Amino acid sequence: MKQPSETGFQTGMDIGPLAAPADPAVRQAIMASTKGFLMAFDPVAGKARWEVEYPGPSNGGTLATAGNLVFQGTAGGEFRAYTADTGKQLWSFGTQTGVIAAPMTYSVKGEQYVAILVGWGGVFDVAPPGYLARKSGSVRNVSRMMVFKLGAKGALPALAPMADAVLDPPPVTGKPEQIAQGQTLYQNSCSFCHGDSGVAGGLNPDLRHAATLSNPQAWSDVVYTGILASNGMVGWSKNFNKDQVESIRHYIIKRANEDKALEVKAKG
Repeated sequence: MKQPSETGFQTGMDIGPLAAPADPAVRQAIMASTKGFLMAFDPVAGKARWEVEYPGPSNGGTLATAGNLVFQGTAGGEFRAYTADTGKQLWSFGTQTGVIAAPMTYSVKGEQYVAILVGWGGVFDVAPPGYLARKSGSVRNVSRMMVFKLGAKGALPALAPMADAVLDPPPVTGKPEQIAQGQTLYQNSCSFCHGDSGVAGGLNPDLRHAATLSNPQAWSDVVYTGILASNGMVGWSKNFNKDQVESIRHYIIKRANEDKALEVKAKG
């Protein structure tokens, strides 16, 4: 059992050995088995009336109206309307970002509006799923309040394209025992913000791309001392000693090199 600590998640479990391996077949199997659903459940009959399958979980909350409509935003970046009795999709609008909030409706002088706060986040992007956070697509966080009404013709401005991040890690120099220790420490503490196996979601930094990987002192300044505390990255000196912080760096270097090799192999 993992012992309580002053910083980090307190799960009571040792998830160090559970890091997803750098094996495309294993990753694909996990991805294929992870889905999301919108389900209309009949509590009287005790069964589902209909369901809509989504590529991944962590989709938005729902709004059901007296006009036989169900509204929901998706993790893939859509705001949809379905018929409440059959689940038929009637309409969708591209939100340019994942949606986890629930919509609401109101009227002004007899005209009805539906409003929703869009923006991607939540525990599914940040905590352990790692590469699973992209199961519904690679979406960014573009936070807005969006309001709709019948007959409206509004459109969103185009977003600048996202640049592709290139893996360019330093070579693996850590000893096997260092890397093994780093995996245990990373998985039990760091993965809850930076993702399983060093693969982050879309919000927090992906440490495989960290410039500090090549500089042990700079890495220690961030992870141990906490020079980026004002940005949300607190120091971990009360949890780890400097040798342990260094072992985490070696683990991330190993993971970055594994994934770089997979990318090169996939490109032929």
